[in-house]
Amino acid sequence: MAKAELRKSIFRVLSDLIKSDNVITIDEIDGLDETCKKFGITEQDREDSYKIPLGAAIDTLSRQSDRVKRSVLKAMEGIALKDGECCRAESLLITTMELICEDNPARVVSMEFKNRPLTTTQLLYIEDRKSIPGRSVLDSETGYKELRQIVKMGGLELIYIPKVAQHFRSYAKSHGGKHDDLKRVLKLVSPQSNDSDLENTIAAIQGMNSRNFYDFVLRQKLEINITIKEPTWILRLPDSVVSGTGYANFLCIAVQDDIKTQLQGFVDRLNSRLNAYSIIVNDGRGKENNFLYNGFYKALLDVMSVRKIDKWDLHIRLYGDGAELYRYRIGDGKESKCLMTIKQDNNEFPIPLSGREVAYYLLLICESIANGGVDFHDAAKADMLQQRYEQIYQSVSKRSGFNIPDVRISDARRPMKSYVCKAINESEISKHSALQGVYLPEELGKGILHVAVEPERVYLDSHSGSRPIKDTLLYKRLYK
Repeated sequence: MAKAELRKSIFRVLSDLIKSDNVITIDEIDGLDETCKKFGITEQDREDSYKIPLGAAIDTLSRQSDRVKRSVLKAMEGIALKDGECCRAESLLITTMELICEDNPARVVSMEFKNRPLTTTQLLYIEDRKSIPGRSVLDSETGYKELRQIVKMGGLELIYIPKVAQHFRSYAKSHGGKHDDLKRVLKLVSPQSNDSDLENTIAAIQGMNSRNFYDFVLRQKLEINITIKEPTWILRLPDSVVSGTGYANFLCIAVQDDIKTQLQGFVDRLNSRLNAYSIIVNDGRGKENNFLYNGFYKALLDVMSVRKIDKWDLHIRLYGDGAELYRYRIGDGKESKCLMTIKQDNNEFPIPLSGREVAYYLLLICESIANGGVDFHDAAKADMLQQRYEQIYQSVSKRSGFNIPDVRISDARRPMKSYVCKAINESEISKHSALQGVYLPEELGKGILHVAVEPERVYLDSHSGSRPIKDTLLYKRLYK
């Protein structure tokens, strides 16, 4: 019998494969059950597999013997064809496993959804400080066109950042060397930007290369913390759900010196399992006088329109524990108070909510940090969630014991969620940060809510000062 870690990893890979095409057939389930018997995978293994990301599962498989890896690959190929065809998503996962079997310098990196993922149907070239001799084929116009056609046959678009920057420069050149039309496009994307901001954004894109794209856009703006030591291809794989939280999966392949042969081999692998199908990749080539606001260009414009990397902190005042309320002035000059603000340096924006609403929002944050989200439809956890809500309510409000809402009742929760979303969306922060959406509760599944803000950006202010949420007595008391 295989070890528990291996059994869980096998089931994670196979279950992600079955779900990747959004169609689950009984034949596929039968094939999965047969494989489970072969590897001794138990019901507990199945349950535990949903707690591990796909990247961790692939890493476990990569350390197994050739016999085990080949057995898993064969099972994947068999299950994928149970419904009569192998779709592109399934072929991507099988090709990934095949690369792992052959000890190729490839790995899968999984991470929680944050902000907006940039690579969805594109094969992206990135590098840190090290380059390779073979990159010259990407830099040449004829070589790049040939590589783009090869990748296009796999239903992908080749993304090489210097060529994207060149397109922005040539677009301006074709319009008399002026940025006026580009500025009009960006102004539509980012209405809050002034003329100087627009000029800076255009200059940044036009001067971008693969290295500063990796440092500035991927790692800092998008917080896609993929660490590379050599030039790397990045390709988005089908997404996963880990313990109720959405995860993005990225296939990372070390770039070889002979780029043409490498890409041709990858596309051949990908297409060899697919049924006859049509590929349409609209990359806008041949229409350089038009500016297509879609695909990679749309994602790049959206993220670059954020003028700086947003590091806003959420502060919640524990009024019930002695913290002073935040004071601010409203439109007519009158002073008002609130329990929650979003802050960056000297900029502080109030989020006017009542104690019950702040307690509800803080419960969502705590559950997101501790458990990946909160499922209000789980009857087994309902009483515990209510107890935690009451403890939080008593910390943020001095009306302890007075008319505390029952979060087990949907009619009590629904208006609180609406007020939270309304207050955040109408806050002044929306004029300063394009990432205010990370503070909004999002639904990962029916009844499962999640707040994506990072724990280190949430502070609870009490009479003894301000502390990151995980260092506070309240959080430690709730999640012993």
